[in-house]
Amino acid sequence: MKYAVLSVWLVLTFWANLRAQDIDIYQHHINSKFRFPSVPRQMDFREFDLLSTQIRMQDIFAATVMPGYIHFRIYEKRTGYWLLGLRSLGYGGLIYLSARNKSWANLMFNPLARYLDRQYKTDIVVAYASAFLIMGTFLYDWIHGRYLLQHKQAKIRFKYAPVVTLNPITPGCRPTLTAGVSFQW
Repeated sequence: MKYAVLSVWLVLTFWANLRAQDIDIYQHHINSKFRFPSVPRQMDFREFDLLSTQIRMQDIFAATVMPGYIHFRIYEKRTGYWLLGLRSLGYGGLIYLSARNKSWANLMFNPLARYLDRQYKTDIVVAYASAFLIMGTFLYDWIHGRYLLQHKQAKIRFKYAPVVTLNPITPGCRPTLTAGVSFQW
């Protein structure tokens, strides 16, 4: 019964995550997007895609299920594959413990278990290492991926920012001020 309820809950949570348009718990301002008057000719699609990418709560939920999701999304495939491998190693540790009929929660949170089992030290190292790898890769993917995205966006904005140049005033030339009206709709 417990496994049936857990399975139904996981399926409904995954389905709700796929159906969600956006899930946010923080305020998002429209001014955080950088707008160009027009897309520069030198800009390729990857740079344009990086400028319009934002790490939202929906992406963080996806990163819990898919290792390296945020790094893959910002075109950091090598780091994404490293995160995928490390988290798979963590899941492998949990599979090892379940093959030995050990509960990782019991090993981590029950101090009396060490007196009941001779293999306690090996199993506890595997349990803590697996938990560290799973949570560590998730946090690294989220925090480092967000930092890298903001850094790449700043570099692209700097590269294609409009440059204001001042022409030197030539002698004998008098600057004049003009006024005008512009209508746009």
